[in-house]
Amino acid sequence: MVACFYLGYFARYAELEFFVDALWAHLPVALNYVVVMMTSFLAIGLYERSAVGDIRVVTIRLLAAFVLGFALLAMTVYLFPGLKIWRSGLVIAIPASFVLILLVRRLFLWLVDREALSRKLLVLGDPGPIADLRACERRIGLAPFRVVRAITLDQVPDRANDDSWLLEACRAAGAEEIVVAASDRRGRLPMQALLCCRLAGISVCEFQDFYERETGRVDLERLQPGWLVFREGFRQGKLDAIAKRIFDVVLASLGLIVTLPILAVAALAIKLEDGGPILFRQERVGRNGTPFDIFKLRSMRVDAERDGPRWAAAGDRRVTRVGRFLRRTRIDELPQLLNVLRGEMSFVGPRPERPVFVQQIVEALPYFAVRHQLRPGLTGWAQLNHPYAANLEDTRVKLEYDLYYVKNWSFFLDLVIILQTFRVIVWGNGAR
Repeated sequence: MVACFYLGYFARYAELEFFVDALWAHLPVALNYVVVMMTSFLAIGLYERSAVGDIRVVTIRLLAAFVLGFALLAMTVYLFPGLKIWRSGLVIAIPASFVLILLVRRLFLWLVDREALSRKLLVLGDPGPIADLRACERRIGLAPFRVVRAITLDQVPDRANDDSWLLEACRAAGAEEIVVAASDRRGRLPMQALLCCRLAGISVCEFQDFYERETGRVDLERLQPGWLVFREGFRQGKLDAIAKRIFDVVLASLGLIVTLPILAVAALAIKLEDGGPILFRQERVGRNGTPFDIFKLRSMRVDAERDGPRWAAAGDRRVTRVGRFLRRTRIDELPQLLNVLRGEMSFVGPRPERPVFVQQIVEALPYFAVRHQLRPGLTGWAQLNHPYAANLEDTRVKLEYDLYYVKNWSFFLDLVIILQTFRVIVWGNGAR
């Protein structure tokens, strides 16, 4: 992309006798071009695993990313006039970048043996967790790991005087890492053989840690309280918390100012469709289980809950025509910026649920209350990775993502989630 920027610049403006001077003089502008465009790529979802292996998806997202990137560049130049980016140079730089990036990705898919880039695993454990790992490998697009051998604990040989058998098995299979996937490991693991592998430079990882690292979620089915208690995470650093609150207040204030015209048009559309109220208030459960009223633009019929509370489903008939668009674009969530300013919500966090649903969920999913450790959010890790919860199974999957977020929360992770939320808005992922 740096090369394409200079190609556009030199083709339009530069004098070749001052080539070196021009390179240095315009390096900050070139780097600004690259940073803005790659930020756009990340926001649009160009680096998702599902987008890497499909050249059609790559092409569509790359086009959308360059459109967004051009808008961001215009905003950058407006805010920082000293960064001069000539539009006639971009007329060459952007199409050249598009073609070359597309070519590089196509060559990668054609030439590279992607399995050779995957970490090779030897799994030691019980049949259930081993089967789950193999299913995970099949489910993840371009999986970064590959199970090359699986050894169940009842197949472990009795070699009291030979601690190197597991190391030999790893080397024979070409394994680079061992995943211990035992339902109950007390007194069942060949500790000396594992230690021999560890000292030989082969990584040894427990199933929960490996699953969390590769999927961005916590496996609820095999989650033990001890894992939550003794593993690193669940930190709430004061500096991160202060930065998060300042960021929330500033962004919510700016968000209300910028989106005021959108809110006005949406309010008018809601009123014209059925004459009902514009805003919708509903009790939700917040941080530490404290209830609060959430604000949303009304997207359902006025009598949507005449038969009592129920989950929002795909193609829900209670959603109005205007409401369907508001939900798809997440415009109905904008009034929650008021909740953020009031300190009841954050920009990023687990989605707040209704008290009536929380009571039902906690009975079925005991760890659900852990997500109340943080303020609920407008967007979050679970919302990026899974659609609206329409039933208890959806809620279980979203809880796995929420637990990952609560465990690994940091201000930097919040920034990544906010950036990638744009991808959800553009492509309408999970809207109901």
